[in-house]
Amino acid sequence: MGSNGNGHKPLERSPLGRLLRGPRRVAFVLSGGGSLGALQVGMLQALFDAGVRPDMIVGTSVGAINAAWAGAWPDPEGIRKLAEVWRGLRRDDIFPLGWTAAMGLLGRGKHLISNHGLRSVVEQHLPYERIEHAMVPVHIVATELKSGKAVVLSSGEVVPALLASCAIPGVFPPVTIGKRELIDGGVANHTPIAAAIERGARQIYVLPIGYPWLHDEPTNALGMALQALARLVEQRLEQEIAMYEKSAEIFTVPAMEPMAVSPADFSHTSELIDRGYTSAVKLLEQLGRRRSSSRAVMAKAPRTASSPSAA
Repeated sequence: MGSNGNGHKPLERSPLGRLLRGPRRVAFVLSGGGSLGALQVGMLQALFDAGVRPDMIVGTSVGAINAAWAGAWPDPEGIRKLAEVWRGLRRDDIFPLGWTAAMGLLGRGKHLISNHGLRSVVEQHLPYERIEHAMVPVHIVATELKSGKAVVLSSGEVVPALLASCAIPGVFPPVTIGKRELIDGGVANHTPIAAAIERGARQIYVLPIGYPWLHDEPTNALGMALQALARLVEQRLEQEIAMYEKSAEIFTVPAMEPMAVSPADFSHTSELIDRGYTSAVKLLEQLGRRRSSSRAVMAKAPRTASSPSAA
């Protein structure tokens, strides 16, 4: 068995997984970023290949979709299937620029793109109808349009929840769940890290997009909207990592090198998956060396426990 199906060398699973996991509740936290969510697929593959298993998965926007899938198939084979789905996607499957976009640009609509394409993709591939039916608990972060507050959806119908979490303002329409209109979770002043800690996670693996294209000028309205939201998400993610570093062990997969690809471009999926895998392997190797070194130091330390006094 020379590869894991994605062209990657398999990682040593059981020893590394036990070493990295420890006794703490583990969360995978996935941020948003359009087509760059393919990076997270490679990251998830590396983590599951290494035997790192989450007790919960928290996601926003495209990260929520990846989280929902990983919650359904929380194993290496499941992530390989997710990679196959990603490789089959094209821009028009998610961002079809048709009549709705024209009406929006003319000021006659409140959004550029219908969410019917995204709904179709989710309904076709996700194997459960309610969030609480996932094998690993999944928490989907959206934003209440009226208040701007975060809403964490941990039960209820999964498709509307994912559409809400992905409802980029001005791009996709808001989604009504109950009596609330919800939009993309990246808008709220509450990232998935906070949601994970509030639910008991004490060891968190952050799977960011890194936004390697932020310094490129967007070429259209869709690109401008995605870029503006990406900047907001990146800044808040950095702030929350600093804010909660004493509340939990937070491990962030390293950002990838700059790459000229926009979050609406699905033509680089395989390369993004490979880069995400490589980035996560680097993190895992660093953590493995760090913990092995700590154990070696502890083993060499002199015992200080005092023995009972003689009578």
